[in-house]
Amino acid sequence: MTVTLIEGIAAVLMYLFGGALVLFIYEAYVKTRQKSLIFMAIGFFILIFGGNLTTLVEAVQAETWWPTAIQASDARAISLVIQLIGIVLLLLSATRPFGRKE
Repeated sequence: MTVTLIEGIAAVLMYLFGGALVLFIYEAYVKTRQKSLIFMAIGFFILIFGGNLTTLVEAVQAETWWPTAIQASDARAISLVIQLIGIVLLLLSATRPFGRKE
């Protein structure tokens, strides 16, 4: 399976805008020292990385000399597990009363 130009552009934009979101959340954490914000930033980072993992794997395999070391179904499964970890971290950030660190 090949990665189309639109998929490549969308993946790059997802990493750029997702990275900006993570940086904004991290800056809020630095100002407030609320642990829930750092869990949120890490959760979004993992979620964004996991969401684009299949596109990244396909693009790397198509543009390099690597043999198909990771099958498409394996990449999808790994991507889903990574995304679940990100969602669990987001749920923790929303439900756990971490409070402010003084």
